Amino acid sequence: MTGLGDSPLRLEDRPLITGNGAYVADLVDEGTTHCAFVRSPIAHGSFEPPSIEEAMAMPGVLAVLREGEIGLPDLPSAHGPGPPEARGMGQPALARGRVRHVGDPIAVVVAETPAQAIDAADQVWVDIDPLPAVTDVESSLRDEILLFPEAGTNVVLDHTVGSSGPLPEVARRVTLELEIPRLSPVTIEPLAILVRPDDEDGLEIWCGHQAPWRLPRTLGPLLGLSPDKIRARVPDVGGAFGTKGPFYTEYAVVAAAARHIYRPVVWLQTRREQMLSGTHGRGQTIRIEIGGDEDGRIRFVSSDILGDVGAYPATGARVPTFSQLVAQGLYDIEHLQVRARVAVTNKAPTGPYRGAGRPEAAIAIERAVDAFAAELGLTPEVVRVKNLIPSTALPFKTHTGALYDSGDYKGALELALETLDIDHWRAEQRARRKDGSDPIGIGIATFVERAGGAIDSGEWGRVEMLPDGVIEVRTGSTPSGQAHRTVWSQIATAVFSVPLEQVAFIAGDTALVADGVGSFGSRSAQVGGSAIWRTAHEVKSRAIRAAADMLEAAAEDVELADGVFRVVGSPGIELGLPEVAAHASSMGIELWAEEMFSPGAQTFPYGAHAAVVEIELETGHVELLSLVVVDDCGTILNPMVVEGQIHGSVMQGIGSALLESMVYDHTGQLLTANLVTYLIPSATQPMPIQTHRLVSPAPSNPLGAKGTGETGCIGVPGAILNAVHDALGPIGVRSIDFPLTAPRVWQAIQTARG
Repeated sequence: MTGLGDSPLRLEDRPLITGNGAYVADLVDEGTTHCAFVRSPIAHGSFEPPSIEEAMAMPGVLAVLREGEIGLPDLPSAHGPGPPEARGMGQPALARGRVRHVGDPIAVVVAETPAQAIDAADQVWVDIDPLPAVTDVESSLRDEILLFPEAGTNVVLDHTVGSSGPLPEVARRVTLELEIPRLSPVTIEPLAILVRPDDEDGLEIWCGHQAPWRLPRTLGPLLGLSPDKIRARVPDVGGAFGTKGPFYTEYAVVAAAARHIYRPVVWLQTRREQMLSGTHGRGQTIRIEIGGDEDGRIRFVSSDILGDVGAYPATGARVPTFSQLVAQGLYDIEHLQVRARVAVTNKAPTGPYRGAGRPEAAIAIERAVDAFAAELGLTPEVVRVKNLIPSTALPFKTHTGALYDSGDYKGALELALETLDIDHWRAEQRARRKDGSDPIGIGIATFVERAGGAIDSGEWGRVEMLPDGVIEVRTGSTPSGQAHRTVWSQIATAVFSVPLEQVAFIAGDTALVADGVGSFGSRSAQVGGSAIWRTAHEVKSRAIRAAADMLEAAAEDVELADGVFRVVGSPGIELGLPEVAAHASSMGIELWAEEMFSPGAQTFPYGAHAAVVEIELETGHVELLSLVVVDDCGTILNPMVVEGQIHGSVMQGIGSALLESMVYDHTGQLLTANLVTYLIPSATQPMPIQTHRLVSPAPSNPLGAKGTGETGCIGVPGAILNAVHDALGPIGVRSIDFPLTAPRVWQAIQTARG
């Protein structure tokens, strides 16, 4: 038997590694038509409806649809807390009279083949009168050029949280400004959706999505259909990282096109489309001031977050508020105030990307702590230890309203430094500084993240013992690579004492899963897994009642072990699951249970990461020599899955620190629109990683689980950033922004040397 805490081979992997997986593109048959979008080549401008006659005359073309023909209402603007400034900033399904970013969809062509659709799209000529582009948040906040004149402002939200009153008087203070660039979530499979009309005016949708129930609930009102007329199904998903959680206007257009021609229509986003119109992640400028006493005690932190939400304020508008929530980090600070201002710009919209606001917050507070320690002449670890929230103070409510649940913050930092062998590296650092060779730097970053989504956000789960003894698990938590099938099956085997092969797993189908929220924000195990745990125990309790009746024993004397029911302490009669299921049916006992489980609280995973880098002075190349990752994700349900999640997020954290940045010019043209110009880590990227776990079970869910899938994206960038500054500080380098590419670091060295 395999239970919780074990590491069986992932049940998901065999089809994927043998080439037998099924993605949306694998479901396209000969009767499916293909669409290609006509997109704006400029960032901001006005236009009249384009001529479509030449495109309609092209071979294989079935339809060319503009905003007038598509007949869809705008997607409403979304924003975080605070005044509803984002009103009037809805996103048309296809651009209506104005384009707001390069890649904004203007029309769609539907044809028999992909090549025919692309060729016809090239024949749709759009005459756009250029307007001035707004490409940075500070300019946007001045409202000199309005993206939505009817809204009267570019401001999406202006929200302040934290302490009130003046800052306390302090002996030392440091002010920093950090540019955290936009990133592109580079999934193996870009966005994809296949829509098939049925004979009853309904739709079957196949889409690589993190929350399939969002599709009928959002699409139904747009199309004038009841959501129960739309069946959404999720096949294999080639990576998500947050970018496959939102609802995109292209989804609505493809569905409307399928209804228009009454044939299946598929859209397979190209890599260039993914880079152009995303969504992108990050994109914040953070000004942070930190002050405190001569002994290293931090008295206050004041931050101003400027969020670039792009052309339309959808899910990305809320991300800066996620940064606000954890802006205090792991520190007990007397006074903390965080303002977040978000504005639209003529760039692609932003959205959640692995970490979603928590990396930005961790980078800001950890860089500030290092700068404060340098100002005082103290080591970074001394200042951190002095200010970390003690375990005895948990649960701890921060100035921003976050309720940190459980942990040992000092223990995580001490374990990270011990594993790194910081004394060895400090000695090596001194030796290199003495002989003038290429310097090394040591960087530390602690972090905390909010996992689980909204406090009142639940997840649906259902467990049934079938007549043949198979345990059927249905979950609204939809996998996109996180090993749900394996871990949810382990939860079932832990309860019912059956092999993994005796568990049937169902997810990602709104016809078979009665309800659901989805997988994002590191919520799946703690919310979705707990729903399975609770309903499984309810079904087991009912089955034991039936077995007790058969064994003529009290229910409390009956156990389920090794896949059979028996009386505790009596080696006599043993009953298999099928026998008990049949008897339960005769007794009228239903061996199924379902629940929308809500823990009523978020969890706050945390960790301490430490990095050692070497800087090649002649070129500026940053070499990662050592990386220690200590995390506490609560109860570990499958160590191998946790390790895999951490390795994946660490690699993305390395990429965001050393390589990745979406770069626009002053006209709003994207300069990094392919994987030649936008660099991501590859198999050759060194990852000299050592990982360790602390375990502080979450008190808010029965599994004690917290999130684990985003930790590397959150802690690693700050550790590397601090390490580079530590290496170059003695030669006068004070500030370098991400990404820490060789040219950027080299230029900082030359500037410092005069």
